[in-house]
Amino acid sequence: MLSASWLPLLVLLALQARADFRADVKLVRVDAEVSEDARLIDGLTQEDFRVRDGGKARAIVYFGHAEEPLDVILVFDTSASMLPAIERVADVSRAALGQLRPGDRVAVMAFDADTDLITDFTSDVDRVQAVIQNDVLRRTLIPNSQIQPAARDAARHFLRQPRTNRRRAVVIITDNNGSSRDDRALPTFWEADAVLSGLIVPGMAVRRRVLFLPVWLPVNGIAGITEIAEKSGGDALKVGDPGGAFRQMIQRLRRRYSLHYEMPQAKPGEERTIKVELSSGARRRYPGAKIRARRCYVVPEQDNPHAASPGQ
Repeated sequence: MLSASWLPLLVLLALQARADFRADVKLVRVDAEVSEDARLIDGLTQEDFRVRDGGKARAIVYFGHAEEPLDVILVFDTSASMLPAIERVADVSRAALGQLRPGDRVAVMAFDADTDLITDFTSDVDRVQAVIQNDVLRRTLIPNSQIQPAARDAARHFLRQPRTNRRRAVVIITDNNGSSRDDRALPTFWEADAVLSGLIVPGMAVRRRVLFLPVWLPVNGIAGITEIAEKSGGDALKVGDPGGAFRQMIQRLRRRYSLHYEMPQAKPGEERTIKVELSSGARRRYPGAKIRARRCYVVPEQDNPHAASPGQ
């Protein structure tokens, strides 16, 4: 089996074989997970998928279902409400590093009122484990959790990286008790072609008074990550076994289908919707199938060296 590092070349060769191929073609890549009754569906083909961009059908010009190397940013919530979950966070870190394979890279960030990059992308598992134990789990816990801004900071870090064939994921370990909404977090994930996944562990019960209302409401859900995760193509799991949930999450990221289609004419910076569906034949075979994929992308700037064609 060819290494996943050959994928961009194979995509280019497949396009060049077409009589109507243009040298300036840009591709949109969308990774899709297909499941039924919580079980992943393997063995689907290009003919089993349909893609719409801005509501209009687009032909899939390249299709793949090979495992590709991962770039994962682990983002740890170190606010005070996470105090009861510190040991579970340590379990997650061990599970995370145990899932790395040759070619995978991981970066580590931590947040409370601010977001800090603890260590940049590396394949050095021992180094990552050391910074988690020494720099993350020993941080002073303060009572402020800016979860959506932290998610956006992680996505922005991906925007500073060169575009490759690596699958990009941000995994946040949190109790989902956020205190600030960031309306640009989700579009930043679309622009970075990254998935947000959340491992929600039980933390300390925190409640805040909603401005101008004489009631107290739980923070969870007001500025959490559930919506961002869903619309970026990921999910947010409430877990009792963070280690097992993380292993499952990484396996699902690896086993996604990759669909590439030609980007329609659009203005740089424009947000365009994506909808991935199964063909009628595939739907008959799997009537209960569910597809998880990002719902939008941002047209890259022409002069941005890190904004290569999304399929590259």
